[in-house]
Amino acid sequence: MRCNKCNVEVKCGNICPLCHQKLDTNEINITNDYPPKQAKRKLPLKYAPKTIYLFVAIIAAITCIIINYATLPNVPWCWFVTAALAYGYLLIANTIYSNTEIGAKIIMQGASLVALCYIYEAIFKTSVATSYCLPIIISFMIIISGGLLTLFFKHNRSLFVSCNLISILGIIPIILYACNVTNVLAPAIVSAVFGGITLILSIGFGIKKLKEQYTKVFHM
Repeated sequence: MRCNKCNVEVKCGNICPLCHQKLDTNEINITNDYPPKQAKRKLPLKYAPKTIYLFVAIIAAITCIIINYATLPNVPWCWFVTAALAYGYLLIANTIYSNTEIGAKIIMQGASLVALCYIYEAIFKTSVATSYCLPIIISFMIIISGGLLTLFFKHNRSLFVSCNLISILGIIPIILYACNVTNVLAPAIVSAVFGGITLILSIGFGIKKLKEQYTKVFHM
């Protein structure tokens, strides 16, 4: 109960300890107590998904290595499978279950896929990594970063910097073609066009926000 005269809360008895006035027992008391904080619910799984995947991936990789060298030792396809399993762990641990900035996730995923393509090329003696895989993966990186920037630029302005850096990567296939590293021009042109358009639109529509982000990132 509360004494209206002294404005004090009386927990025991119906007499105010200050003015000794009898309190109205029929008074409705309104308290502002907050509900108790709920304890965090435990996850139903004892082990994290990435730990479970890592355990299964190690067993699968060892099995593939044994089968490969027992049946077809001249073609070490098991190492590509091992690399693909490692990429799967990277996808789970550093992309899905990670709080890393989304632009960094896109760059990491793109670099991992390119590395996987070069491993495939080295094992199976092909020539598709530089000519096709590299420009295609960069093009998808540019499209994804540009689309995310369009959707979430109000909530994640750091995407301006990431999108610009990824867009600049679009010129790499053209440089490789000019240096005669590859003789396939069409995918390189597509990558460069996507990168150039995305870079121009990003700078044109968000120059102020872009300056703010570059100042924060590079402490200019």
